[in-house]
Amino acid sequence: MSNVKQINIFQSLYERGSLPMEFAHSKIMDTSLQFDAYSWAKQGKYAFSCRLIPSYFIIDQAKSSYNIKTVDQHNWGYSIDLSNCSSIDDYLSSQFKSKPRSIIRRYVNRLEACFSISYKLYHGELEKEVYYDVFDALRNMIKKRFQERKETHKEMWRWEALKQNTYQQILNKQASLFVIYDGTKPIEISLNYHLGPVLFSSVSSYDLDYGKFGLGHVEIYKQLEWCLSNGYRLFEMGVGGMDYKRKWSNHIYQFSHWIITPKENLLLGLVGKIELWKVRLKEYLKSKKVNEFRDKLKENFNFGKAKKIVLEEIDFSTEAVNGQTNLQMLTLLTPKEVEQIEGLRKAINDFLYTNTLAYSKIKVYKDNSNSRCFLIGYNYKGKDQFTKITHK
Repeated sequence: MSNVKQINIFQSLYERGSLPMEFAHSKIMDTSLQFDAYSWAKQGKYAFSCRLIPSYFIIDQAKSSYNIKTVDQHNWGYSIDLSNCSSIDDYLSSQFKSKPRSIIRRYVNRLEACFSISYKLYHGELEKEVYYDVFDALRNMIKKRFQERKETHKEMWRWEALKQNTYQQILNKQASLFVIYDGTKPIEISLNYHLGPVLFSSVSSYDLDYGKFGLGHVEIYKQLEWCLSNGYRLFEMGVGGMDYKRKWSNHIYQFSHWIITPKENLLLGLVGKIELWKVRLKEYLKSKKVNEFRDKLKENFNFGKAKKIVLEEIDFSTEAVNGQTNLQMLTLLTPKEVEQIEGLRKAINDFLYTNTLAYSKIKVYKDNSNSRCFLIGYNYKGKDQFTKITHK
């Protein structure tokens, strides 16, 4: 049995809301926090290796009975500090130049113009049936999105545990689900955790059929609106620098790793020194990108694992129809039939985005003479127009 207890502080903070008793007196952004604290003493005598401690998390070090050594990690966190903002427009003006601001607002406005959009943040009250529907929709979005990217989402291995644990956390206001609906259909979902003045957007995904509408940006935009209306000061996006995080973040910080040992135990002091050198070596190798080389090597050799699923691309072309259209050669499709034809809904949504047309104002037809051809009928400036969509 190891004499070192490994603790992911970031995960313990947000997902479990619990920390060792020695961390019970802590603060985030000058806000004192209350945790479900557990005692290390009850677990026996150990050295503690605490990773992913965010820089804005202030731990009370008044305990004189412990030695604490720190190592800067080569892991960065991305967040949005709203302390000096009174509105979403304030933040956009301070963070983005004119063109990116215009693009973000266009995403929001065009999404709302093209579909029957509503926004809902479930925080405190949520019917269990709705919860399971939303959670399952999030899982399906993630699976499809990561299959397209030929990757596996890091949370899939523990998805059922997340699903079982999160419902009560939402009722307790420790977590929430933010959902963008098109009518009654979820098209973007974010699983969040709440801690003091912080909302942590932990897991999110969107319906690929709406990819043209920048739903990731719309989600952040709308959640920031909610944070500002409800007194939150930090929108946390967690570890890892994906492009959208870099664009939105005004507070990029470095995590640290703490090795904590009781002063009176010389043996654990030695154990702690060994752990300290292990952590330093690991961080040095990360600084030299050895971990990235290792991951690429694993991917190339695959080590006997099953091959990743690759989605076949469904590609459509669009062109305007000139002249008369013979409706007798066409079959009107219902919305349900449109959804059942793979790739068609995405092609239609892309067309709607480009032309700022409402989905409710168009009709979709199947060409009876060509199974690979569909037509979109709509009224433009008082005239009936048709656009042909062809599966390549």
